[in-house]
Amino acid sequence: MQRWIAVAPPGLEPVVARELAGHGISGHVEPGVVRFRAELADGARLAARLRTPAHLRVLVCEGRADGFEALARLVRGADWRPYLRRQTPVAVRVAGRGRLARLRDALARKVGFALRDAQRRLPPGRARGPEVEQRVFVRLDGDRAAVQLDAGGEPLHRRGWRVEAGGAPLRENLAAAVLTAAGWAGDEALVDPFCGSGTFCIEAALLALDRPPGAGRATAAWSWPAVDLPPPRPSRRASPPVPILGADRDPRVLLKARANADRARVIVDWRQLDVAEVEPPAPTGLVVANPPYGARLGARVAGVYSAFGRALAERFGGWRCAFLAPHRDLARRVHPAAERLTTFSNGGIRVGLYALDDPAAPRG
Repeated sequence: MQRWIAVAPPGLEPVVARELAGHGISGHVEPGVVRFRAELADGARLAARLRTPAHLRVLVCEGRADGFEALARLVRGADWRPYLRRQTPVAVRVAGRGRLARLRDALARKVGFALRDAQRRLPPGRARGPEVEQRVFVRLDGDRAAVQLDAGGEPLHRRGWRVEAGGAPLRENLAAAVLTAAGWAGDEALVDPFCGSGTFCIEAALLALDRPPGAGRATAAWSWPAVDLPPPRPSRRASPPVPILGADRDPRVLLKARANADRARVIVDWRQLDVAEVEPPAPTGLVVANPPYGARLGARVAGVYSAFGRALAERFGGWRCAFLAPHRDLARRVHPAAERLTTFSNGGIRVGLYALDDPAAPRG
């Protein structure tokens, strides 16, 4: 079995571990990663199915790397046959800490030369489709190095459907992590009253339809010589089995949300509404929201959170709520009982994920 590294947004490692557990995999949580073991083919399947990690990497080799030549020997001595062909294009990135980490660009070139030496000893083979660039990641820790290969190729948040983005887009894997942390499993209604370009709603629709986030898009692992999986097939446009409503007062971002949903081939109920006008489409469900943080609204942002709280109290009794806020004062404007589940970075801003069991409960 291979050793795998699911790279998690800091603060969301337990959420990534929870998703892996849903696939029958027990992971070990560390800062920024969740480590686990799985067969190569199983890991390749996960690269297309996982919703919450930023990257999924397999550990190719690790060992002493106290200098350029030591690192090159480590790379040349690794078994690359399961992953690369003689002609496979490769990109290298180096990161970490220690004396050598300051020379990461030069190290990346050295590793690239060592990889080409190793590839010359590999059979040429033939890919089932176009050759996919394989991304090698070298993590330095003092005088040791771990050489990893990215199973996704592209970062996993790039699902392939989002071309249109709003002013402050939430990455797709972060949206999926918020839904997972809130306990939303696709079996109840969902409303996003600040939907922007539609990330929460589209991720929810894909989850409710049990459609892999990488459906229709080949990951890097699909082209590994040792992996024999059928090519991904594009999905038909479909409506999720539960009501999913995305609302926003800005008609321009709703046009982007509709375009993104069309590319994701999901049907969502989009409506141009102010937060005070949104009505629940079912007796119970989850309200999920990423309200404005204030960079553009300035002092007026407090009023947005207060209006959000009033709308929840007046119309969404019996519902649950999960929302993002950059600090606790704004969260308390939604409801004093809002509980912070975790914090993470969104677009370089540290935000808290807050939860409410019933936003219409007395405010105390």
